[in-house]
Amino acid sequence: METRNDLLTGEEFTPSRRNQRFASRANQVRYNNLLAQQKRDAKRPLDLALDRNRSILIRLLGEAKSVTKSKDYLLGAGYDFTAFTQTAKDEMFNFYCVYDMALLIIGEGKYMIKRR
Repeated sequence: METRNDLLTGEEFTPSRRNQRFASRANQVRYNNLLAQQKRDAKRPLDLALDRNRSILIRLLGEAKSVTKSKDYLLGAGYDFTAFTQTAKDEMFNFYCVYDMALLIIGEGKYMIKRR
C-alpha cells in the first residue's frame, strides 16, 4: 500500500482515498485555516488604510453633498493618497474612489469630497 506525508504535520499515513492529502480531517481544516490566515494577513495593511481613508472622508463630508479640502488638510487628517479602490474620469475631473466615497482633483492641491 502506498504511503504519503501529511501536508500539515509531515507525518506518514496510508490514504484511504486516491486524492487524500492529510492524515485526518482536523489536519485538513487546520491547514486550510492557516492558508486563509496568511491571505488575510497579507491584505491587512491595505484594508486598514482603505478603512481609515473612508472614515476620514465620511467624517469630513458630514451631512453636506460635497466639501472641498486642501491636500495638506487631508494629509493632516491622516489620509493616505496611495490607498484607493478605483479611479474614474469624467469630462472635467479625475476621481479617486474609496468604496462609495469619491475624491475629485479640482485644482492645484484642492480636492472635492463627495459620495458616488
